[in-house]
Amino acid sequence: MSEAVVALVGAIVGSGIVVVREWLASSADSRKHAKYLAVRVVITLDRFVDQCAVVSLDDGYLEGNRDEATATTEAPSPISFPDDVDWRSIDHQLAYDLLSLDNKLHDAQQAINAAADYASPPDYDAYYETRRYRYALLGLEAARLARILRDTHDLPRRTFGEWNPESKLEETRKEIEAEREKDKALSSELL
Repeated sequence: MSEAVVALVGAIVGSGIVVVREWLASSADSRKHAKYLAVRVVITLDRFVDQCAVVSLDDGYLEGNRDEATATTEAPSPISFPDDVDWRSIDHQLAYDLLSLDNKLHDAQQAINAAADYASPPDYDAYYETRRYRYALLGLEAARLARILRDTHDLPRRTFGEWNPESKLEETRKEIEAEREKDKALSSELL
């Protein structure tokens, strides 16, 4: 009887060791996949942030033409994340937030198109304000997600020289929100 118990305990311990070893190997692989995803996606997000910052500064008069506002920057390209990453290797909420950025870009473009329908020459204020604001918000969101990926996966922080797109995005957001608050206060005074 005691030999049977020893054999049973030995089998259980042996099986447990195999399970633990495979779990550890799987966990290490998952961390490698997650870090690879973070590297690839952060590079994509940084490029998108830069594009959003440039658009957020475009009031239609960047090139000095003061007769009539004309967009001088192109809208950011749709976000194209790499195909060779395993989205299941990162937090599900973070994966959702990243993958839904393209939907937010689509929503922003719809709002910008609607504003264009109601904007009037020569300044097209509603269009440019909406365009600048929506791209500032998108760029800030992309920068936030890139920071989370960098922090979570021990990647270096992004460094900036003379051009800091994140600060430009934040300046645009604050400027437009302050102007909207001022307009709202003026409207309530008139009523």
